Amino acid sequence: MTTEWTKYFPYKKPRPQQIDAIESILESFTNKRFYALEAGTGVGKSAIGLTVSRMLIENEEKVPEGYEKGAIFVTTQKILQDQYEKDFTATGMASIKSSSNYTCNFKKFRTCADGQTELQTTEKGTKQWNVCNFNCSYRKAKQKFLDSSLSVTNFPYLMTEANYNGKIKPRQLLIIDEAHNAVSELSKFIEVSVSEKFLKSQLKMSFPDVKTHHQAFVWIRDVYYPKLKSHCDHIKSVLEKYQGLKSKIDQFTSLSRQLKLTDSHFKKIEQFLETHEKDNWVFEIQSSQYKSMRKIMFKPIDVSKYAEQYLLRLGHKVLFMSATLLSHEKFAQTLGIDKNDIRGTSLPSPFPVANKPILHVPMGKMTAKEIDKTIPTLCTAIEKILEQHSKEKGIIHTHSYKIANEIKKRVKSNRLLFSSASDRDDVLKKHMKSKKATVLVSPSMTEGVDLHGDSSRFQILCKVPYPYLGDKIVKKRMNKWKWWYSFQTAKCVIQSIGRSVRSKDDKAVTYILDSDWDRFYKFNSGL
Repeated sequence: MTTEWTKYFPYKKPRPQQIDAIESILESFTNKRFYALEAGTGVGKSAIGLTVSRMLIENEEKVPEGYEKGAIFVTTQKILQDQYEKDFTATGMASIKSSSNYTCNFKKFRTCADGQTELQTTEKGTKQWNVCNFNCSYRKAKQKFLDSSLSVTNFPYLMTEANYNGKIKPRQLLIIDEAHNAVSELSKFIEVSVSEKFLKSQLKMSFPDVKTHHQAFVWIRDVYYPKLKSHCDHIKSVLEKYQGLKSKIDQFTSLSRQLKLTDSHFKKIEQFLETHEKDNWVFEIQSSQYKSMRKIMFKPIDVSKYAEQYLLRLGHKVLFMSATLLSHEKFAQTLGIDKNDIRGTSLPSPFPVANKPILHVPMGKMTAKEIDKTIPTLCTAIEKILEQHSKEKGIIHTHSYKIANEIKKRVKSNRLLFSSASDRDDVLKKHMKSKKATVLVSPSMTEGVDLHGDSSRFQILCKVPYPYLGDKIVKKRMNKWKWWYSFQTAKCVIQSIGRSVRSKDDKAVTYILDSDWDRFYKFNSGL
């Protein structure tokens, strides 16, 4: 079979691991729909996925009924999406993101999302109308994506477009990269929230006095949903009156934006009412220190019931790829896949183990009861590690903002760069560009971050990254699958460790400071 697919491989010569993986996948796809490839950093997963795609596209005699020719790649990180497009431009791979990511060609400093909204009030034949109709950056990118047989996008865009707007159709092959996040991405797409701010500002409603799951569901079904539908209908009727009126352009644009957000929320609520089963949903009221910021939240416990409907149906064959699937059987279970319809293999990273030593330096327990006692000792250890690597860049994985804030308060060093969810990418860029021996400090850089070469020669794990037990979803999933909690923790550890060694010549040392690591490793080394 090798001679058949090698012409589709994007580089000069495939490595032995890649040959084994490609042939296994192609052989498996003759009688199974799903394949789970666990491949450590350096195996070259994207090249494997691309080769399998091109082989199927060019050699499948007849495209299955209900599917279009081609492959869709989907990933969790836009930075990985950009990497796919950059690496495989020569193959014609096309990428698409939401319209807010593209710059309008008619007016500088605004997005295509704004331009397309304003277009509805623009007189036909004007320069603005022509530019935003025929030379819109987003429209061009989207059409290129739809026309290309090799396309890449991110989870939120794919599921929104495929399920709400209907533009993206199922294809021969769906490739889910960073597949260990598939469950959480599905969960985020399905979950619903009703904010007090939206109730007051848009619907002129008070936050309901609901305390139980049943009360909240009945309120959404009988009170909130009808009011939301009426609100959407009202905005649509006003927009019809304003359309084409130059004097109402500002109001029209504002209402159009409002409708886009509200309509998307309305579809989600509608979807929730159709799929809700009490035993599979967790209800909670999320409070905040700010006024009018409470939220009614409903989250699904088991997304396997929805995986086919919202995601898996987009591929006649589906290839999952990740460095941390750990067990394709258990992974399949979380997505509702029949164990007889999936095959999997695990390929270790080809990088020398000697280049990535892991040192357990126990400073104390980091449990909720012990963390305050351990923090001072942990921060002292961090200071000593920083001294030992005084001329090298690194990263400190804190797992929580509480730990990050304690480090900020106690460790006095101008080398430390702290990031939050809003400035994560900016801080990362600053670190990569800086000529100083900067050190990233973050609870949210365990994935999608490539700290190759000198950008990180050491990394510190402050805490074994157990999921938060105060989260109702975590407890429910632990009860449903006894192995789930340990699995989530192990995946996070492996992902964290993988940030700093990105090639066979790369080197970085990892320090684990939580005393609980020995116990966790002892009981879970067989995962």
